Order: sequence, then structure tokens, then C-alpha cells
Amino acid sequence: MDKIYDLLIVGGGLAGIAAAIYAARKEMKFAIISPEFGGEIANTTYVENYPGFASIDGKELAQKYVDHMKSFENLEIIEDAVTEVKKEGNLFWVTTYGGTFKSKTVIWATGSKYKSLNVPGEEELKSRGVTYCSTCDGPLFKNKTVVVVGAGNSGLTSAIYMKDIAKHVYLLNKNPTIKGDPVLVDRLKDPKVTIINSSRVKRIIGEKKVESVAIDNNGNEELLHVDGVIVNVGYLPITEPIKGMIEFDSFGYLSTDNKQMTKVPGFFAAGDVVNNPYKQLVVSASDGCVAALGAYDYLISQKHH
Repeated sequence: MDKIYDLLIVGGGLAGIAAAIYAARKEMKFAIISPEFGGEIANTTYVENYPGFASIDGKELAQKYVDHMKSFENLEIIEDAVTEVKKEGNLFWVTTYGGTFKSKTVIWATGSKYKSLNVPGEEELKSRGVTYCSTCDGPLFKNKTVVVVGAGNSGLTSAIYMKDIAKHVYLLNKNPTIKGDPVLVDRLKDPKVTIINSSRVKRIIGEKKVESVAIDNNGNEELLHVDGVIVNVGYLPITEPIKGMIEFDSFGYLSTDNKQMTKVPGFFAAGDVVNNPYKQLVVSASDGCVAALGAYDYLISQKHH
């Protein structure tokens, strides 16, 4: 394939979409590669911290991003998944299931995937009571008892959503106090919600489906009889295809400079794959913007050299 892009954006979440909008405005020769578009926010019931929208359904917000991106005529979309990225000379070779593409710069904006508990029974009972997405699977637990594991903002949001569906919700918090936003904690004040601090899951029990969860509650083992386990204990950055080409920090994230460029010249990163303590939509949008403008500046500087 002889075509050489100025930029390839990998990832269809907000970081990648924001990068695509700015790349289109700069009239770069670029494409965005992702098997799907909209990102993880499409699985969220409501968003109340994105400027311009006091409250909006996550799916609706994701669709607005996608529609905005698709409004540009110079946009090329490649609906595929990237399997490998290599750099040879000044060019990046980006391989997908469908082919290989060459580009002068890359923005890696693949986001993250749900982190597992890594406890006995979790793997065996996935999709049989164990889930990582309350919006996707919450309705399956109507009038049943569930345990939400994790009391960060995603766990709190999940528990708030589930209290209107389930008969009872247990919220497990590994810390002595909840560290999520107070406004979310206030919404959990409900007889249907039991918060258990300083607790962890030891194992998930069930034959054909989840029947109970053994927890460590302040050093004592307890058994909770539940129908579902909703895991919200954080995320892992999606970086498998770039292993070997680039170094990660001790947590598996990418480090970038103030233009979102990694230590590999011409290779940029944006959104939840970046070493940033705040995994927020506005941060991802900002990263995508900066990365696209950074890639544009990099290409100009290379021409001058």
C-alpha cells in the first residue's frame, strides 16, 4: 500500500473523536481506526459533569460526538481493530485485521478495559451473574439482590442506578471511608442500599449462576446471598498492540509531554491510556485536542528539518 497518512488515530472514544475533529479542521490527511465509536460513556446512564449539559444520557452524548466528527468531509473511518504498531525509519506501520497502513504520526487513544477482581469464581461466573457494566446488564437483576464492588465514582454511579432496579444493593468499599464525590454519596442514602466499608470480595460462589459472595469485612469472613456481582474497581489501559515499540510506566500507562507526545517521536497518546490521575471526559477531550495539534506541529517541524 503506497498511501502514506499524515496521521492515524487509533480509538473511537472521546479522545480519538476530539483528535479527529481537530485533525479535520487542520485539513490533515488522516484516518481514525476503531471497531466501534462513542466509547465507554455510551454505557453510562447519565452524565452530569460535562460542560454544556446539566444532565444527559451517556449514549446520547456519545452520539453527539460521533455526529460532530462525521460532519467533516475529509474524514476517513476505518472500522477495524489494530493488532500491531511498528516504527520503521520515520514511518509507523499500523496493522489491523484488514490490512496495514502507513503514517507519519499516530495518536493512540484506545481507552481502557474493566479491571477484574481476580478471585475464585469470577471467571467461571462471568455473564452468569458477574458483570462489569450495570447499564448493560442491570435490568437482568430487576427485584433481585446485587453487590456492587468498588466505591469510586463509577461504583457509586452504578449503585445509584441499581437501587431503582434491584430489591437490595450492597456496596463494597475497600477503604474505611468513601472517596467518591459527596454528591453521589448523598444519592445513595436509601434503605435499599447497604454500604460495607473496609471490605473485599474473597470468592464468588455459584453452580450455574451467582448464588453468594464471600467477603472479608474488617477481617471477618461474611457470606452475602446475592444474584449478581457488578465489578467497578477501575480500568486497565488497552496497550497490547504497542508492546515492544514503547515503554510504559509501572502501572502500564503511557507518559507524554505537554503536547501529548510519548518518548517515541511522532507517537502521541490521549485519554485513558495516558498517565493522568483524573479519568474524566473533559480530560479525554482536551488530550485529543492537544494530541492532534501536537501531531500537526510535529509534522511542520519535520518539514523544516
